[in-house]
Amino acid sequence: MKITALDESGAPAGWWFIYKVPKLNAGVSGSGSARGCEYAYFDQTVDAAGKPICKSDYDLDSGLGALNKTLHSIFTNPDPTTGFVLYNDEVPTSVGSTDNGNLGHTKGVPAFDVALGTVYWLLHSWPLFADPNATTEPTPIYGQTYLCISMGLAAAQQIAAQMIRFQEPQTVFCRKPKALATTTALAQLIQPPASTQVAGTNVIDLKSAAGMDVTVIAKNREWNGDFWNDLVGPALKQDIDVETWIRGPVPSVADSDGIHKTFDIKYINLGPLGIHFAWPETQDHAKWASTKLGGWVCVGDINRMISQCKRGGGIIAFKNNTLWIALTKSALLLAPPGHTRNDADAMLQGTHAVDGPTVRSPCTIHRSAAL
Repeated sequence: MKITALDESGAPAGWWFIYKVPKLNAGVSGSGSARGCEYAYFDQTVDAAGKPICKSDYDLDSGLGALNKTLHSIFTNPDPTTGFVLYNDEVPTSVGSTDNGNLGHTKGVPAFDVALGTVYWLLHSWPLFADPNATTEPTPIYGQTYLCISMGLAAAQQIAAQMIRFQEPQTVFCRKPKALATTTALAQLIQPPASTQVAGTNVIDLKSAAGMDVTVIAKNREWNGDFWNDLVGPALKQDIDVETWIRGPVPSVADSDGIHKTFDIKYINLGPLGIHFAWPETQDHAKWASTKLGGWVCVGDINRMISQCKRGGGIIAFKNNTLWIALTKSALLLAPPGHTRNDADAMLQGTHAVDGPTVRSPCTIHRSAAL
């Protein structure tokens, strides 16, 4: 069967992005009320039509919409040549097992068909998700993000190889078709990861099935560095604004290369997009970033906390100007101590060119060849 991301109507999609709204009370921080299942939606077709990111007509617990239709397509009567790997650092309740805190802080679903060579990769931030046997969704309390990209089998094998060595995911609910050779990375991804890996990071440049340039950035726990400060900023050669779950000490805003800086998003307001929900970072479990310049959007599964240096994880980064503008409009940042947001913006724009010199962090960034 052809494996692809499916849009809100169930049609094949090159990629889509979802931002789930947390459970909100009306009037708090100027927000409308929300059950915690509403979401903002954007995809390649919407962008090509010149339309903006908008509130979906569906809720995530309705069984309808892009996320549900994309997952149901592989869970319901899959072909013998179809497989999938579900991974999450917090496994679904029905599994009945204890989480391994040494494994990666990773959440996602690669689904593939060996015969047709078609794949989608869903990267998200929702704990306890996805569960093919679940009758209800995990807690709706917090905001979450989801990115699904259609790709070819060769690209998926490359990402799977990266995950094995540089993300070390906790896998559950895996389906391996007989036609998938056991020596391939996707087959090996199903197996428990090695107890120790060589410390390192990895950056892969590839193309989606629709020809979109995608950069996948990852690090393992043995590397023991800050993912966002020491790797993402230097790899993209950009200052970045980051929204993640913060429940502990946060690293410095200055990247280890001494040039690229990272700022924490502290408040989300979708009002400028015509979607009247707003909430503080304390109600957000999403994991995304936007570069200060250049239109990069990053969607991932690892937080910007010092404690996460000891966890593997990664992001998918791509350029889309419409989504980038929407996310930058919705985010408010915490500037460095002693500075306002305007001070920070003026400083960064005055000292960093759009296409500045190539600068590498002192860490080792291993970049794989493009496909």
